[in-house]
Amino acid sequence: MSRRAFRSPSLAFLERMFMDDATCEAARRRADTEPEESRWPSGDEGPHREADELPRAMRPEARMFARGPRGLATVELVDLALGARRPSADRRRLALRLVRRHGVAGLARLSPGGWRSEAGVGRATAVRLSATLEIGRRAHGREDEEARRRVASPRDAWVAVREIGRARTEHLVGLYLDAQNGLLAKETISIGSLNTTRTHPREALFPAVTHLALGFILAHNHPSGCLDPSPEDVDFTQSIRRAGEIMGIELYDHLIVTRHAYTSLRERGLL
Repeated sequence: MSRRAFRSPSLAFLERMFMDDATCEAARRRADTEPEESRWPSGDEGPHREADELPRAMRPEARMFARGPRGLATVELVDLALGARRPSADRRRLALRLVRRHGVAGLARLSPGGWRSEAGVGRATAVRLSATLEIGRRAHGREDEEARRRVASPRDAWVAVREIGRARTEHLVGLYLDAQNGLLAKETISIGSLNTTRTHPREALFPAVTHLALGFILAHNHPSGCLDPSPEDVDFTQSIRRAGEIMGIELYDHLIVTRHAYTSLRERGLL
C-alpha cells in the first residue's frame, strides 16, 4: 500500500481540527443534500441495488414466482405494484419514499386520492394500487368470516361442545361470542370429579373479557347420562348470570350434555 493511499486516524483528526469554517459548512451542506436512498435501509427495504443490476434469477419478478410474494421485502412489493412502464431505478426510489413515509399499515390505509397526491403516482397507478389493496382486505375478511363458526341456537352450541359428553369426569366449557353470535373462542374452564365441577364466576368471565365477547354460553357434561339439571347446576348458572350482568356480558344459555343429547336451561325456563 502506498503512503499516499494510507492516512492515519491521527492525521485525519488533525485535518478536521484545522478545517476552516467554510469547508465545514460545505461538508454540512453535502450531508443535508445527500439523497434519501443512500441512507441505511430498514428491514422492509430489501437489497439496496437496482433491479437491473441484479442477476435475472435474483430480481423481484423472478423471486415472486420462485418463492411467492411473502419472500419479497415490502419495498420490492410496492416496486412491482407501481408497474413496469417507468424505469426500474425510478420505481425503486418512489417505492422507498412511500414505505419510509407511510409504513406498511399507512400504505394499506391510503385512499385513491391519497395515492394520487404522492409525487410520481399517476391516476392509473393510484387506481391499480387501491384496487389491489381492497382485494386483499376483502379476501382477508372473508377468511376470518368463514373460519368463525356461528352459534345461534342451543343445538349449534351442543354441536360445538358435544365431545365432552363422552368424558368420564365433568368438564365445564365456555363458548364466547361476538355481536353476530360468531364464535370468538372456546375455553375449557374447569375439569371436576365424576359428578361435580367447582369454579368461581370470575374463571368463566375472564375469557369473555380477554376475547372482548358480547355474550357467552356455558356447557358441562353429566357422566351419569342424566339430562336433568341439579339444584346446584341452577344455582351456579344464576350466580354466573348475575356476575355477567354486572360486567355487561350476557350469559345466553347453559347446556347439560350427555353422550347423545343435551338440555338447555334457557329452554327449560331456568335462566
